[in-house]
Amino acid sequence: MSDDAGPEVSVRAHEDAAAAPRAGRETTPRRTTGPGRRWTGGRLIWAWVLTRLLMLVICFAPGYPLSSTMSDAVLYHEWGPALADGRFPDDDVRWQYPPLAAVPILLPRFLGGMYGITFMLCALAADFAILYLLRRADRSPAGAWCWIAGIFLLGPTCLFRFDLFVTVPVVAALLWLGRHRLFGVLMAVGALMKAWPVALALALRRDRTMIRVAAACAATGALVAGAVTIAGDGAWGFLRSQRDRGAQIEAVAATPINVARWFGWDGQVRYRYGSWELVGPGVDAALAASFVITLGGLALLAVPVLRRDPREWTPAAGADAVLAGVLVLVVGGRVLSPQYLIWVLGVAAACLATAGTRQRPAAALVLVAAALTHLDFPILWVALLKEGGFPPIAVLALRNALLVVATVLAVRAVWRRPREGAPRQGAAAVRR
Repeated sequence: MSDDAGPEVSVRAHEDAAAAPRAGRETTPRRTTGPGRRWTGGRLIWAWVLTRLLMLVICFAPGYPLSSTMSDAVLYHEWGPALADGRFPDDDVRWQYPPLAAVPILLPRFLGGMYGITFMLCALAADFAILYLLRRADRSPAGAWCWIAGIFLLGPTCLFRFDLFVTVPVVAALLWLGRHRLFGVLMAVGALMKAWPVALALALRRDRTMIRVAAACAATGALVAGAVTIAGDGAWGFLRSQRDRGAQIEAVAATPINVARWFGWDGQVRYRYGSWELVGPGVDAALAASFVITLGGLALLAVPVLRRDPREWTPAAGADAVLAGVLVLVVGGRVLSPQYLIWVLGVAAACLATAGTRQRPAAALVLVAAALTHLDFPILWVALLKEGGFPPIAVLALRNALLVVATVLAVRAVWRRPREGAPRQGAAAVRR
């Protein structure tokens, strides 16, 4: 090589060295903390504060059905003394919850003050915890906006149900999919508060990840289950009440019966097992339809989840499958209480916060369904129970139809292959 090539080689080497950090920055995701991100985070906080203040104004406004909104909190307060003494109220058919549900129910009692107000403040803290998880700088703000808007649209009822507490570990698990053992712990904790978080299993890859998650979940579940069985009396009595439940008036499968009420359906609406159920002709068919919808939907969802090549798995694919699974459980359930939308909103927000999600159409429909749910309960609730007229039944039927469409779209999204270039969880993922 001639001496003339020396300077040229030196310049090229210098340019390559300068370009290397730029290439590293382009290929390695880093958290962005620039002014734009900070401004977005500030707007999210202010939007959360303003919408939650408005929710409280609506809740305590004259004429708003506050008694219906706070009904579950009143029931929690009633169960408090027995739970504090280590006795689960298994002799009360309204007790429908796994043993860890006692934790958020007892928390306001231990903190003191008026139970309803303290419970509401604890629920707001859980609500904000979910927002905090969603607004991290390296995630899409769409998830946080979905959560803020969805809970606001669903209304003040959210603040007097313990489902916000259950949703915290589920959202955390979906956003920390790379932390496999922590994921298993969070799944076990969620399932022992309310059974639906078992749907998190749909997020797992078919590889050794499943073994780590299953081991952590089983160990946590066994430890907690053993502790509550020893420390508490009647911890598993809720299973009996769940088995005997009928068709709740708001369930999707009960929609044809509600429409039949316009034409003089020969049946009744009765308060049983902590909810208002339909009793009369067609109810057995509705219960059978619920079973078929749930079983068929989960089977249809299991096919793409089990067949997917682990190399094609992405965090978005995992979160999308969980949203589809939760929607199937909600649409196919015999009970569809308004607080069930909290579950769907939490998982939908986690999907939107994950790059590469295909669940945006389903999430948009869920937001509209949340607004209609607020209109159904508590605003039109008394009319739905007593009169069964056109406005309340039409609102309920439209809400259920939107949830069915959202479920179909969500399951369809899971069947589609992941997008090319979508972020994947490789060998460098954090595992704990």
